[in-house]
Amino acid sequence: MSQKLKFILLIAAYILAVNHIQGKNSKPEGADRRKADYIFMEAQRQSAIGNTDAYNDLLRRAYDLNPADHTTGFYVGYFDLTTAGNDSIRFKNGYELMQRHFNAEPSDYYNAFMYGTVNDRMGNLDESVRIWTLLDSIYPSKLEPAFKLADALSARRDSISLKKAIGIYDRIEQTKGKSIPITSRKMRTYMATLDTASVISEVKKLIATSPENTEYNVFAGDIFAMFSQGDSALAYYNRACEIDSTSGLAYYQRAMYFKNINDSLAYDREVFNALSRESLSLDAKMELMSDYIRTLYDDPAQQPRIQSLFSTMLEQNPHEVSLRDLYCSYLLAVQDYAGAAEQLGYAVDIDPSTESRWRTLASLYIETGNYEKSIEQAQRGLHYFPSSPMLMLIIGSNHTMLKEYDKALGVYKKALSEIQENDLESHSQILGSIGDVYANTQILDSAYAYYDKALLFNPNNNLIKNNYAYLLAEQDKNLDKAERMCADALKERPDEPTWLDTYAWIMFKKKNYVEAKAYIEKALADEEEESAELYHHAGDILFWNSDIDKALEYWEKALKLEPDNKMLKQKVKNKTYFFK
Repeated sequence: MSQKLKFILLIAAYILAVNHIQGKNSKPEGADRRKADYIFMEAQRQSAIGNTDAYNDLLRRAYDLNPADHTTGFYVGYFDLTTAGNDSIRFKNGYELMQRHFNAEPSDYYNAFMYGTVNDRMGNLDESVRIWTLLDSIYPSKLEPAFKLADALSARRDSISLKKAIGIYDRIEQTKGKSIPITSRKMRTYMATLDTASVISEVKKLIATSPENTEYNVFAGDIFAMFSQGDSALAYYNRACEIDSTSGLAYYQRAMYFKNINDSLAYDREVFNALSRESLSLDAKMELMSDYIRTLYDDPAQQPRIQSLFSTMLEQNPHEVSLRDLYCSYLLAVQDYAGAAEQLGYAVDIDPSTESRWRTLASLYIETGNYEKSIEQAQRGLHYFPSSPMLMLIIGSNHTMLKEYDKALGVYKKALSEIQENDLESHSQILGSIGDVYANTQILDSAYAYYDKALLFNPNNNLIKNNYAYLLAEQDKNLDKAERMCADALKERPDEPTWLDTYAWIMFKKKNYVEAKAYIEKALADEEEESAELYHHAGDILFWNSDIDKALEYWEKALKLEPDNKMLKQKVKNKTYFFK
């Protein structure tokens, strides 16, 4: 036997041995593919039921079994790309897997569309154009790839691409007919080259296809308004309103036109026209109403008209919570607290699931002086939010104002047990409120202790600083500390009458009568409602500034508000100051 033949036989024997070993230690290639296909289908099922982790695990198992399957690779790539975060390598690998599938099978419409959309979002314009060109050629009857191609060409902004984009939009129009979306796209493309003549021409062509179309006329008005051609804009808006007198959109756009040219009378008229049209969407009405209120809410002459508008809108949308909220906000702005509470009451009846509404509702009843009603509404809120420390704080505040101090303390201490450890602001508010209870019941050491604790949690709680400072002044105790705290509070709100009164009173107790007079006069100038305490302080301070007549005037005003105050009666009767 020749050496050459021996060598060939040895090679053959080696190959047979290797094949035998491989056959014993690996499964046939077809079995792996079938298993991969099965796992891939199960991955899709897990995705459909929202099990993302299982979907990802199964997808990768399928791909590991058959890495040549570019379809599975596409889904792995898309998952990695969309979940890569700041991992640029994972993002790049995912993108390349998607690209591999598109290059291998561009006719896979769904996946090709996904890949194209990814490139659009990434701003890969050249790749986007390549993808959409291929899809448009493969599926000429589908309009979406054509739109995408034209949009990508427009985004390139070079003259050749823009011309091609216009050609594609023209082709789409031949199939679908003229419409506002297509015309808008063509106009944006023309605007890229500042070709305003072509923009106007497109608008006129659109109108020509359907002169009685309300939306087309409104659209034309918007375009002419954009180009500051006011007469033409108004003519189209007027025409739209003539064609369809029920069109809220036409009246809305005409209202905004008048607003933009500062024609307030016409704007006012058109707002009412627009809001009375049931066809105008609620969102548009809310936007228009909000804008109108911001412009005119502080004009008392407009209040009846605004309330009439709300009545009309509520007749059309009686169960719309956002409308009740807006009405409540308006009534708050004009200080109609009872009306605001009424509207918010309707809102919580419709939708009781927002805690802040319950807090606001209960607080509004405090503003009206109806403390029992405030407690009632806060307790209703606790039914839905049983662990709300803020609702408990409101209940406790009402009990304090009703001089039901034991009840107030019980509620405040319950509220403390519900506060999160890191909620320093709430701790401060409730501890300060407990301090107020002890101040009112003359348990002074406890009041001081709770005020100090409250300020440890929030050293910037200026309300507590004022209350603490006033208590110290009333007790003629630690007046320097009282002055510092009240001065700190006034830095933030220098025009707050109550705090100005406190500071004036501290100065009075320190016998700094001239400075006390300056602060009490500022407090009187800034007051928004009558206060017996403020007037009493003013009388005392003015007396010690030798202004006896003015002092008597303020004592008398205080006595009218507190007719049972014995000290005031003495001062008025004897026209002089009495020490306690």
